Amino acid sequence: MKCLAIVVAATLGLGSTAGFAATLSVGSWHVWAGSQALTKGTCTVTAASSIVDTYVQESSPGTSSGSAATALVRATTGSRDWMLVRFDLSGCALPTTAGADSATMKLVVKTTATAARTLTVTPVLSTWSGTLTWTQAQTLTYGSGATTTFSTGTTNGATLSVPVTIDVDALIKNPSASYGWLITDGGSPAGSTTTTFNSVDAGPAANRPQLVVNYEK
Repeated sequence: MKCLAIVVAATLGLGSTAGFAATLSVGSWHVWAGSQALTKGTCTVTAASSIVDTYVQESSPGTSSGSAATALVRATTGSRDWMLVRFDLSGCALPTTAGADSATMKLVVKTTATAARTLTVTPVLSTWSGTLTWTQAQTLTYGSGATTTFSTGTTNGATLSVPVTIDVDALIKNPSASYGWLITDGGSPAGSTTTTFNSVDAGPAANRPQLVVNYEK
């Protein structure tokens, strides 16, 4: 059996030294010179059947807007609008051992407010449907902190990229908890605060919300 001898010398204190030696026997069968390559891939969720979105209105607390072609986000006190969106990751067929290198939610702006708004993205932790109302949205469970914030800009028709990597990485390991995100505008009302996004019912796939996941396994 081949052996590997390792000699370790240590210096202690100032001007004084102490040494010791140790011999470590390692069988040649323990030494592995191979390598393992990680498989990388991308999954983009765009199918209408894999996306649920809606917006809820404080001014109409019992109204459902899940079939609307747009989703509104507004900050005006007493007339707030919240957007919710979730994606079904099952079509990506990711094993629970996979990890998300990056995950980006893409939203297409139909019309912006009079000035750029900063919107907040918060994970939803309980189930909901496209028929959700404002009243029902108040009973959902949300994450204790925001995933991220992003600016709407002022360009109608722009595609915004929102990083949600930390949430998606956790969902790969627990896909049954994929309840999506709440998007709100908590800023001070000033002029028009309404940002209108294209919803999953907006028509061409390019206009729908999308989720792009770059992963390795």
